[in-house]
Amino acid sequence: MSKLKHEDGQLKENWYIACLSKELKKKPFKVKIYDELIVLFRTDKGVSAQPDRCLHRYTNLSDGQIKDNCIRCPYHGWTYDKDGNVIDIPSEGPHRDNKVIHKNQTYSCIEQDGAIWIWMGKEAPTTSPPWRFPKTSENGWINYFMVTDFENNVTHLAENFMDVPHTVYVHKNWFRNKSFTKVPFTVDVKDARVLVTYEQEKDEIGVLTKMILNPYKKPMHHTDEFIYPNITRVDYMYGNDHGFIINSQITPVSDYQSRVYTYIAYKIVFGGHILKPFINFYTRKVIEQDVEIMANQGPNLKHFNDHTFRSTDADEVHIAIERLRKLGVNDQKKVFEQSYQKKKEFWI
Repeated sequence: MSKLKHEDGQLKENWYIACLSKELKKKPFKVKIYDELIVLFRTDKGVSAQPDRCLHRYTNLSDGQIKDNCIRCPYHGWTYDKDGNVIDIPSEGPHRDNKVIHKNQTYSCIEQDGAIWIWMGKEAPTTSPPWRFPKTSENGWINYFMVTDFENNVTHLAENFMDVPHTVYVHKNWFRNKSFTKVPFTVDVKDARVLVTYEQEKDEIGVLTKMILNPYKKPMHHTDEFIYPNITRVDYMYGNDHGFIINSQITPVSDYQSRVYTYIAYKIVFGGHILKPFINFYTRKVIEQDVEIMANQGPNLKHFNDHTFRSTDADEVHIAIERLRKLGVNDQKKVFEQSYQKKKEFWI
């Protein structure tokens, strides 16, 4: 068992994004989740996901070909159907007994909202992926995905994506600037979620607020939410019908390696489609700044092997996320039993 699988325990018993729908085309697609090499391919009856190795001599199935809804190994031509059954062994000749005697493992897959989710648990899933990306089909809302690799793990990435104080340093002049402003906030923990509501007056997020998202200078309502075990959602809303949403699903790849599927949705007063290239550039720039700081933290955590953080009241969001993730390692039921509210403040 890999170090990541061992440390995460029951966290593995959940749905994770394997790839975006647009990434899985006519050829096999190779992914790595929890140190497991997996091959995905499309069939007439949906997506198949299997370990990326042929049972015969352990070559990569992902280097093979798709034919008649099956995947064929590039080494000796062993062919697997959607359910992992070996249905053809060419070296046995055309008259061999067609009885299935070899079967590859399979993973449960569901495709929804432009992403392909895979169940990484040992037992079969009892529910479908619980998360639906917001505003996917609502009138006037524009959305797109970005895929980014990080040198860090799920817990620290989730904290980073919901961390306001770091923005005045890591994203200076792009997102926020230091202003010595007090920001009261409320942390609500319930139903395996951490909801953070900020009460900063005249809040804004750089050039996006001033020029694009809020030209009429309406008050901005800012909330962040962590959805156990690996999703964050950041909402900047202006009134009831306009805003900007950053929704990140973090897939654990290996020890201190993660792939983040960031879903962006926005609705603005005018020029939504025309301004999409600029918004795409802006969000990519901000994410790359997070990539850099996470690449700073991740190897250092790995080197010192000491995760005893020194936190203050301003870090209550981090503490809440860490608590849920740690509880989930050994007993996921306890995660859903957590229920409390705290009011804190920080300065930016």
